[in-house]
Amino acid sequence: MKKVIFFAAALGLLTACDPIKDDGTMSVDHFTADQLLQGAVFEQYSDAECATPAANGNYIKFAVPASSSVTIFVKKADGTEQVLSSGKPSGVIYFVPKRGSDPQQTIYIRYINQDGEEVVAEKQVTVAVAADLKPEMKLLVSDEGVKTWKWDASAPGGQVWGNLGCSNDGFDGLDFGLTGNNKWWGVVSEEEFKLQLQHTDDGAYHNDGSFDATMVMDEDGNITCYDASGNKIRSGSFSVQDYDPTYTNSKHYVGLLNTDAGSILWPYAINENGAMPTQFEIAYLTPAKMALVVPHADANGVRRWGTDAAGNYDPAGWAEATYWRFSSDSDVMGCLTDNNEATWTWDDDNSLCWGNAGYTGFAYGGAASISGNTWWGVPSTGLAEQISNYGYGLNDGEGATMTFDKDGNITKSSGGSGGFAYDTNNKLDLGLWDEGKTKGRFTTTGDGILFPVRINAGSTTNEFDIVYFDDDHFVLCYPNFPKGTTDASGNEAANWMEGTIWRFKKVK
Repeated sequence: MKKVIFFAAALGLLTACDPIKDDGTMSVDHFTADQLLQGAVFEQYSDAECATPAANGNYIKFAVPASSSVTIFVKKADGTEQVLSSGKPSGVIYFVPKRGSDPQQTIYIRYINQDGEEVVAEKQVTVAVAADLKPEMKLLVSDEGVKTWKWDASAPGGQVWGNLGCSNDGFDGLDFGLTGNNKWWGVVSEEEFKLQLQHTDDGAYHNDGSFDATMVMDEDGNITCYDASGNKIRSGSFSVQDYDPTYTNSKHYVGLLNTDAGSILWPYAINENGAMPTQFEIAYLTPAKMALVVPHADANGVRRWGTDAAGNYDPAGWAEATYWRFSSDSDVMGCLTDNNEATWTWDDDNSLCWGNAGYTGFAYGGAASISGNTWWGVPSTGLAEQISNYGYGLNDGEGATMTFDKDGNITKSSGGSGGFAYDTNNKLDLGLWDEGKTKGRFTTTGDGILFPVRINAGSTTNEFDIVYFDDDHFVLCYPNFPKGTTDASGNEAANWMEGTIWRFKKVK
């Protein structure tokens, strides 16, 4: 997985190309913006080796007339700066604006003259930008263009594949997605999948009943399924038609998923002797959840809800259908922003929203962290006292909200603002020796999240472990004593020491 960051551009200083040499020295001691640009060289290429010039290349060679005092940067959506290069007279930057951004971008060059005067020059460049995805594709593959789905262990009743029944007017896709209404039966474990081989095409088990099996979908319309060990099981292509998130066209579904036969995890229709449908009704779809439904085929192979052989609605006809329920924990941005913007507040629904815990146990807790694994905490009604005790300057207590948007901005109802970024590759627990236990790293700028104060440490933080997230929950933690530091008694802090926890829920 690539590193995920959210601001105006994703950039990095590379060394794959030989840097351009400065064409000459400038005989001025005091640069103006124009002089800074006149002495600078920018050349664009389509490849990391800088072998193929391109007018809109994302690989940009640069050379500037001064060295240690020069900083090259872009401005993020929130107005803060992302440095591309600092103190280097030449090099190569890889400049990839966020998907759907304007191809015309501004690069800034800042020089500090000897008298301390700051001079900033602007360089306009046109770079290649990936086209924005359709809303349904963003849900299926995320804004990053690739997304991993698994069986939804948190589905109603834990049932992820099985059958349901309903007539033409008796099935509501939204209701089924949220509550599982109308389902008759379903499997809840890999062991139960292994007992359902009579529904397969070959009577064999292909390891896609494991709850650690994955289904990866990408923006090019590919599906690839892997077993728990990462071995490829199935593959195919997919497309979506008739997408309507409001259920206006059909209360059954928000769209139709078309696939090659046998592409998805456990692709069999129940009680159909190994039939593998190629069109699925998408009953429910969010950044974290997907429910598919296929009506049972009649003797002619036609799939319809509660109709007679002529296709007319039969009020007494209850049709059997197969369902699949998947979830994804790889789309942080989609869940936080609903692929545009979303507002969050303190989560008092299941437990206390701010407090402390044994850091390691909480960080590894996953969905259990929504309600458990804590030592002490307060509901949102108790935050005003904590804000006062710690001398925090914003009214981030009961009823306070924060809005995350797709450009990486945070806006708080208390008047605070800032930015955010996350890295799903960085699952090392902050300051500790273990790895791979959390969902990634979350960082902020400016005023950050609601009440970003570390309990019993008294200071704010702009760095967190993502313990859990889904469409409705966002849980963060931070260790009060990272490894290598010492506690108040001068002893090295142990990895089981105290951590601060934050629990948020989405405002509906």
